[in-house]
Amino acid sequence: MGSLPVFWCFIFTYIKVSICLRIVGISVPPLKQRGESATLTCDYDLEGGRLYSVKWYRDNEEFYRYMPRLRPPQHAHKLDGVRVDLEKSTARRVHMRELTLKSRGLYRCEVSEEAPSFHSAQSEAFMEVYYFPRETPRITGHERAYQLKEPLDVNCSSAKSFPAPDLQWVVDGQKITDRSWLIAFGAKPASQGLLVSTLGLRAPTKQRMKLKCVATIGTHRRERTVIIEVNTSCWNKPFSLLIIIAIKIICVKIS
Repeated sequence: MGSLPVFWCFIFTYIKVSICLRIVGISVPPLKQRGESATLTCDYDLEGGRLYSVKWYRDNEEFYRYMPRLRPPQHAHKLDGVRVDLEKSTARRVHMRELTLKSRGLYRCEVSEEAPSFHSAQSEAFMEVYYFPRETPRITGHERAYQLKEPLDVNCSSAKSFPAPDLQWVVDGQKITDRSWLIAFGAKPASQGLLVSTLGLRAPTKQRMKLKCVATIGTHRRERTVIIEVNTSCWNKPFSLLIIIAIKIICVKIS
């Protein structure tokens, strides 16, 4: 008998390597003041892959890209409200100078891998740009002479700002939360794209009242305080003056 054939079994093990690009984190300042600068960072993990490009968008419009294959690797596109400082920008951050109100918007970082995968990942965050002048709010209606128990009728208006400031009334150290005392006039447009907020106060009067109006944007605040002295005399001034004159006339006749 011939020898039996020998069969060799080869077991092949296939290991599938998955390279998954991911954005570790994006950092966009949530609130910046007009005229300031801002640094936006995009931290990513290629997990073994090679970087093809990093692109930044504001409201879906590209304004900066970094491509290591190019020389120079950086390029900034013209976009209203966006001024990129290329010397301070890299593959993981973009530096913007002299922010304007038009700089506000939704910022997105998009990272792509080299061929053959061309995997991409993205993340986004909103940046608000504000303008808050040094002027304090303006209070009107407190100049008139109030009688006791006469309803208080005053308004507070912010200086021209952006976005519209939040207003709060404080009476004798107590914040007013009773909506029946407050009249919200909302925000009205002003010059240069700014806004003015107005909040009315309708409250019972007391003999002496300390009124404070506070305007806030984020952690910034401006305030104005006025004092109201309520006339508690049962005689009004013209009538009291007539009584004094009559007394003097009587005194002269008697003498």
